[in-house]
Amino acid sequence: METLKLRPGNFYLVLLVLGLTLALVEYGGFVSEPGALLMTLVFWTSLIQGTVAVVAVAELIGAKWVNSLRRELLSTYPLLLFLAVMFALLWPQLDHYPWADHGGLWLNKPFFFLRNLALLLLSYLTARSFSFSALAGEQRRLPLAAVYLLVFVTSQSLVAFDWVMSLEYPWYSTLFGAYFFVEALYAGFALAAIALFCFYYRKASRNPVLTAQHLRDLALLLFGFSVLWAGLFFAQFLLLWYGNLPEEVGFIIRRTTTMPYLLMAWGFLAAIFLLPFLTLISRRAKGSTTMVAAVALTVLFGMFLEKLLFILPALPMHIGALALQNLLMAAVWLLTLHSHAWLLPQGNDSLSMDR
Repeated sequence: METLKLRPGNFYLVLLVLGLTLALVEYGGFVSEPGALLMTLVFWTSLIQGTVAVVAVAELIGAKWVNSLRRELLSTYPLLLFLAVMFALLWPQLDHYPWADHGGLWLNKPFFFLRNLALLLLSYLTARSFSFSALAGEQRRLPLAAVYLLVFVTSQSLVAFDWVMSLEYPWYSTLFGAYFFVEALYAGFALAAIALFCFYYRKASRNPVLTAQHLRDLALLLFGFSVLWAGLFFAQFLLLWYGNLPEEVGFIIRRTTTMPYLLMAWGFLAAIFLLPFLTLISRRAKGSTTMVAAVALTVLFGMFLEKLLFILPALPMHIGALALQNLLMAAVWLLTLHSHAWLLPQGNDSLSMDR
């Protein structure tokens, strides 16, 4: 397995090959449906930005559990640059948005493209600065964490409003932005749980008591965010329901009255809320690394279904292309995690697990 660990130069070469592969899939004449790339971007932007945001929040509040995973989680920050490059591939597909032919001051192709690309690049730059500072244990890591979180909230809000909500123009929801960045944090905790599962025995051999405690802390966070997510979901649904306005209720009707959309809706509700809540309410489950990782995978699957439900009725997509893109992204994420020792400078890391 050591041979799979990549130094930065080789890692960026892998990203280049992946980018060319995705471009070939989208524009090589293999698929005609345009939605797969957007779906992949929405999903993985949430995951990667959320992962760094989780560390930033932990630094600001002085959470101890992050000491087990700081380097592993922060090593994913180069993928933010890759996601910005992937977003650039969306330019030819912006014509599929319903506002493209009669754009206004805010919704027009050049401004849409530039503001979102700028925020993706800014999230990469701030994540990079924060990651280096956090690993070195510098005092400025706290203001940098706050800056990153501000960029994160803004970027995820635009993902919600620009990338997803404007597909159903003129439908709108004022809660959609908050819903997306809270869900991205939830996804970050889920990825942290999977990362801890991957490295659990190595870390437990160094400090079994602390590692077990950090696992329980992560399980509690997953449990808490399942409840928070459910509250936000219900609040948004309630606003749409009691307003009973055609431009608002139509979004729900299209996604809950026909198959397979109705099945997908129940599926993501069960995966993101019901199963994590019912499983992690048990003290024993919180202490099992396998159980916590299984819950985390279920949550991520539910989020994938949810975002698919948001996009698919408005923008058709090729399922084969979607599966290939997300499998490649998952493989690169695992490779990034495995190569964490090479992708960030060693520094002092004065906030290491052993302290």
